[in-house]
Amino acid sequence: MKVKKEGLGELVREVLASVKLASASATVVALKGDLGAGKTTFTQELAKQLGITDAVQSPTYVLMKSYPINFNGFTKLIHIDAYRLEKPEEFSALQPETFLHNPENLVVIEWPERVEGVLPTRDLLINFTHTDSEEERYIEVV
Repeated sequence: MKVKKEGLGELVREVLASVKLASASATVVALKGDLGAGKTTFTQELAKQLGITDAVQSPTYVLMKSYPINFNGFTKLIHIDAYRLEKPEEFSALQPETFLHNPENLVVIEWPERVEGVLPTRDLLINFTHTDSEEERYIEVV
C-alpha cells in the first residue's frame, strides 16, 4: 500500500495490534528497503506510539539502541541497524543471546538481510519501497 508520512501512524497501530508476546523468545520485526525508504521513520513512529519520548535515531554507528517500554507485556524495544555489518557473523558482537531469548523484548531490525542465517526467524517482515513522490512510500507488511 502507498503510505504518506502523515498516514504512517495508522499503519504502525495496525502493526502493534498484530505483534504478540512470544512464549520463548523476543518478537522480531524486520524492516527491509533501500536507503531512505522509510525504515527509521517507521521505527520513530513505532517508538512514539510505544510512549518513548527520547529522540529515536537510526543506530547506524552504534548498531543497537534499547528503550524501556510497557506495551502488552513487552518491556523493551530494541532497535538494530545492521547496515554496517559486512558479514552475518559480525552480529555476534551485539551479544544477541542477551536479548533474543527474552520474550519481553520487541526487536526491530533494519537491514535484516545483512544478518541472514544468524538472526532467528522474524515474526513480521515489512518491505519499504520508494515511489515517484518523496512524500510517499510503498509499504508491504508480510
